[in-house]
Amino acid sequence: MSFIFSDEINGSYVIELYAGDYVMIEETFEDVLREYDVFVERIITTYHEGDAGALKSAVHKIKPLFGFVGLTTLQAQCLQFENSCQTKSCPELANAFVSLKKELLEAKSVIAKEKERLAAFNRLPG
Repeated sequence: MSFIFSDEINGSYVIELYAGDYVMIEETFEDVLREYDVFVERIITTYHEGDAGALKSAVHKIKPLFGFVGLTTLQAQCLQFENSCQTKSCPELANAFVSLKKELLEAKSVIAKEKERLAAFNRLPG
């Protein structure tokens, strides 16, 4: 029996990454959620401080989390934003930041819902 991931998550990527170990996948989702708010808060804070270099660093640090949970589209969006931080100031990044912040805030609920679905799946009799 295999788990069907939601559309936002690159399920085949996650299954391959963890060799189909759904318990490990659930634990990873839980670990990501435990650290998530700290990473997002750092991104928001550095943007409001107007420090594009620190903002680039903060986005760089959260980016791998999205790979761990199969949010590869958001991971790519983070990379694109991170690259923009090299050439633009925070005011110039305003529109991109608003979009990224929205995606980051929505991603948490996607990860949380998927973690709960994985937990239920892992409790099914084998």
